[in-house]
Amino acid sequence: MEQVLIAREVIVKFFKRFEVFILPLLKFALGFFVFSRINAIGHVHPMVEPFMEVLPSSWLNFLFALLFTIMPMSMSWILIILTVTAQFSGNLELAVAMFVFMLFVYLFYARMAPRESILILITILAFHFNIPYIVPLIVGLYFPITAAIPITLGVFINAQIPVAFGLMSPVAAAATPPLAEMELTEQLQELLTELPGRFSEVYAALMSGVTMSPEWLFTAVIFVMVIVLVHFVSRQSIDYAKEISIALGCVMTIFGFIVAVLVTGEQISIGIMIFGTLVCGVIAALVRFFDGVLDYQRAESVQFEDDNNYYHVRIVPKVIMTKAQRVVKRIRPQPETENFNQEE
Repeated sequence: MEQVLIAREVIVKFFKRFEVFILPLLKFALGFFVFSRINAIGHVHPMVEPFMEVLPSSWLNFLFALLFTIMPMSMSWILIILTVTAQFSGNLELAVAMFVFMLFVYLFYARMAPRESILILITILAFHFNIPYIVPLIVGLYFPITAAIPITLGVFINAQIPVAFGLMSPVAAAATPPLAEMELTEQLQELLTELPGRFSEVYAALMSGVTMSPEWLFTAVIFVMVIVLVHFVSRQSIDYAKEISIALGCVMTIFGFIVAVLVTGEQISIGIMIFGTLVCGVIAALVRFFDGVLDYQRAESVQFEDDNNYYHVRIVPKVIMTKAQRVVKRIRPQPETENFNQEE
């Protein structure tokens, strides 16, 4: 165990030493993944295609990821909104619906909580890699309760992505060829004329996707419950509070999804869900391990008071291991002259 703690200290010191480089690299990787997925939509209107073909897609993803890294999160959301709208521009009514929804998210949440809003992207990323159960555990440990808002938005957006792709192809296949043969003014007139009717169809399809598939709502509710449970348990003044909160969060996740399957008949594999939850619990425990190891055997309770208040503080020291320092002791032989003098 001592060697494990020493290895942990080495990794933590390395991260803290190069944190100024590691964090931007992680943000760049997140931005590259996000814009790679967005630019892979490829449902661009013919009028927008010349602007998107200025650079190759790989260079465009690199440029957007670099801007995502150096810009504040509030400005990064504007870039995401414009990119998504351009990629869905082949279906103008769908592009308008996506633009309006993301604009509402930006104006009423992301602009006011830019740091927490990145959890929307992280939630979608976790669903992409089939580890969504890690999100409420980590958020409950290290974020305030208000972080449940971006997690809910991330679950909702992830559930609506297949619906948007389902609406994308059929309408555009019928609409794009005739528009491409018209002049620019005629194209705009045709689009504006047909926009209200098509927008109502897209709106009805999106709303039916929201109401007819309540799985996302059960997932969001379960995640919020796990966040609240982990948040409050991890902040209790008991031994191993954070570790206990992770275990309770895993139990809540498994129990919640079993109930959701029984209530809604959702087609998910219980075995895979339990296995994925346990794996995410192990990952959360590893994150907690690298965050700090406490020595509860040396915990102390300190009580003191001043003129106005009485204080009761519980102190739990951290375990800090360092490499054992080797002490080299040189033994020098005595000069031979001293031995001769002693014999005489």
